[in-house]
Amino acid sequence: MSAPGPRGETVLVCDDAAGIRKTLAQILGDEGYRVETFEDGGSVLSRLGERTGPRPAALFLDVWLPDVDGLSVLDQLRARGHDLPVVMISGHGTVETAVQAVKRGADDFLEKPLALERVLLTLEKALERSRLARERDVLAGEVARQRERLEEEETLLGEGPAMTRLREELRRAGASDARVLITGESGVGKEIAARTLHRLSPRAGGPFVEVNGAAIPEDLIESELFGHVKGSFTGATEDRKGKWEAADGGTLFLDEIGDMSPRTQAKILRAIQDGKISRVGGTRTIETDVRIVAATNRDLPKMIAAGTFREDLYFRLAVVPIRVPTLAERTEDIPVLVAHFAGKLARRRGRRPPTFSPEALEELKRRPWPGNVRELQNVVERALLLADGAVIGPEDLPGDVLRLPRTATGENDGLLPGQTLADARDAFERRVVVRVLEECRGNVSRAAERLGLDRTTLHRRLRAWGLTDEK
Repeated sequence: MSAPGPRGETVLVCDDAAGIRKTLAQILGDEGYRVETFEDGGSVLSRLGERTGPRPAALFLDVWLPDVDGLSVLDQLRARGHDLPVVMISGHGTVETAVQAVKRGADDFLEKPLALERVLLTLEKALERSRLARERDVLAGEVARQRERLEEEETLLGEGPAMTRLREELRRAGASDARVLITGESGVGKEIAARTLHRLSPRAGGPFVEVNGAAIPEDLIESELFGHVKGSFTGATEDRKGKWEAADGGTLFLDEIGDMSPRTQAKILRAIQDGKISRVGGTRTIETDVRIVAATNRDLPKMIAAGTFREDLYFRLAVVPIRVPTLAERTEDIPVLVAHFAGKLARRRGRRPPTFSPEALEELKRRPWPGNVRELQNVVERALLLADGAVIGPEDLPGDVLRLPRTATGENDGLLPGQTLADARDAFERRVVVRVLEECRGNVSRAAERLGLDRTTLHRRLRAWGLTDEK
């Protein structure tokens, strides 16, 4: 075996002729490959069956071997799922043998005597084809995951009156190019509504680009939106296109528009009015063709009255206002949502989806759901983790869900049997913290600020409730 060189890849050589093994080991070793040599097919098959040692990058395989012919070795490798490049070599090569080798999965065929340049060129081409195939597989997997995500998570589920009305509003708005303002509480599915609007529009073939006003620091939001030129500020090492430019020909989704500062609001208003933008630090104006869809969980008219949101921007954005209903307004859709979430989560774990009993579904329908659909999904996931059987009953629902006050029925407004005031307070605090964390997209620092706690105290409570992976 040769020492590893700068390339680092391991190449296997299987030939019954010691001279050929030595020649290939020297040629490849000089190029920096690690080389392992074998004199029969059984040895190389054993090596490839091992799970230890470096993963081979390629195999040079003689057609004629003392124990089994090389084509049979090739067949066994492919049958076992080995996809490494295989270059067949032979001193008595024929066109028929070469064609058979390629048909059975070989990457190339070399005749003896072996020429140095031909060996290296053949190996390089085989490794490049293998790399491109892996990249293609990775890309195909990513596309499949994206398609699954769109199918599972970006669908407006529910057949009740509220969702039927919402889908109709999105269909009508989608046919136009008018700006849309989507409002609704946290967790109702405003982003899903925005993506649905984009898919229903003539711009469906263009990009859908999201900017989250609550997640980007104030000093970076302008660069994120409009891009910047090299040297415009510390860290601007190259020209960079912003989200507004990236959305050209498609839809720009301004999520959490109510969390953007007055300065950023002014910049957005000017870009909408002019139809042009300028990168930070640049002088050139860039024309764009962008449809704006904005969303917020804030009461913008109240913010306008308080002087924290621009009235002129509000009217520019709310050409078509659309409100996404809360889960409490469409409890008839809860069984459909529960089945959807349970099925999705079970598939991820390779399990059969459980069934929620009618009693469990009725219990869920009576909840107030301040966290809306996002909270329901969390509850379903926790129920799947807690339950042992194929049917989930009320007793399998998370305890803090059962302890919370129900909606206007008036049932269980006080303590449950055996529940102390400390239990009730703890359940209430936990629910508030979970909701604020969801609104802050998991940002513990922002959630702590909203709750009036220091970050360390909030982390300690999250650990106590088992809501963090930290130990």
